[in-house]
Amino acid sequence: MDDFPATFGRAAISQREGHAMHATQMLSAKRAFAALTLAASLLAGAASAQAASYRDSLGGWADRLDAAAAELEAMPEQPITRIGRGPLLKKGVSGERVALLTQRLVELGFLTEAQRTDLFDESVDAAVRAYQVAQGLRPDGLIGGGTRAALDRSTPEAAQQMRRSAADMRVLRDSVPDTIVLVNLPSQTTTLVRNGEEVLTMRSIVGRPSRETPMLQDRITHVIVNPTWTVPPTVLKEDKLPLLRSKGTPGIDNAVVYLDGAPVEPALVDWNGVSPRRVRIVQQPGDHNALGRFRFNLTNSYSIYLHGTNDPKLFDREIRTVSSGCVRLEDARGMAEALLADEHVSPDRLTRMLDKPEPQWVKLTRPVPVRFVYWTATVDAGDRVHLHPDIYDLNEDGGGAAAPSPVPAANPQAAGAPAQRA
Repeated sequence: MDDFPATFGRAAISQREGHAMHATQMLSAKRAFAALTLAASLLAGAASAQAASYRDSLGGWADRLDAAAAELEAMPEQPITRIGRGPLLKKGVSGERVALLTQRLVELGFLTEAQRTDLFDESVDAAVRAYQVAQGLRPDGLIGGGTRAALDRSTPEAAQQMRRSAADMRVLRDSVPDTIVLVNLPSQTTTLVRNGEEVLTMRSIVGRPSRETPMLQDRITHVIVNPTWTVPPTVLKEDKLPLLRSKGTPGIDNAVVYLDGAPVEPALVDWNGVSPRRVRIVQQPGDHNALGRFRFNLTNSYSIYLHGTNDPKLFDREIRTVSSGCVRLEDARGMAEALLADEHVSPDRLTRMLDKPEPQWVKLTRPVPVRFVYWTATVDAGDRVHLHPDIYDLNEDGGGAAAPSPVPAANPQAAGAPAQRA
């Protein structure tokens, strides 16, 4: 019998996808392993036993979550003090939310009643770090979004998360194709399943709460090497046009600014009174590009797609909800190598494509299905349950997350329309 329900307050469930390697120096090793796995699956073909393996995993994860939820539901009700949303808490700060924090740590057994305080001192810092270690979080002593969400979660709420995710996994198990890219928004991870086998999993960045990544069921039609980035309408209107008006620059490296279709020197234009529809900003390819070196085109009308990034340090965060809606991939090259294997694009050829200054488009002979899911509870390779924050508050009504919306069979956005999000 797994002992996590008896230690729910200390070490039961991890909020962090601890099995995902995220150090930059590990990406080459991950890609090599993925290539070996992919080669093996291609040689084996789509045998029925192999095709069922990821489906079997989904069923096994669902059973594990239901069993864990049942054990939590059998526990006596425990008191809970919620810290609530607010500014980052760290050593040296004081106030009401620190008092709530220490009360919660007392409830969980990381502080004694005599240590309750409204000052974030050395003892509180040590208790927070101990809690983070027990939960599989980064032990930095900071009460940010991930740690705060974990502390504020009650035992019944944890059980509910497991039940919802288990039900959603079973639904997917009954319909998932043998090859698919899955993006789990709450854990901010992306997985490639090829011929029924999981061949690649990586950390991802998804939309911030004010610019949520929508629940989609789509497909990848093209891989673009060395993409340009056209600033999307929302970012242009809310971020870049105000910068042009106040400073005469869009604040984007190596970008061309167009006014009424013609390139202009932005510092020489009076942008006051210029409407967003008259402006277009295009960032040229390169390491500085906001999309990184790879873009994976989808067909939806929301201008949502997958891509790399020029800011890899963001993948070190526990909560990676910082994009304008698109999904950024930690190992975009690894994804490109895997998807382009059927297009006879070898890693060496891909490197040569990267050396060219202009965008290189590759159309996938067989578009790869993509599905965005909302699992706030998952199971890792060691059979450990992980809980993830309800980043878009989709579970607040007590029901499950909305089903992904299918996209039309044909859409002009599939070819890469100017409006883009990142």
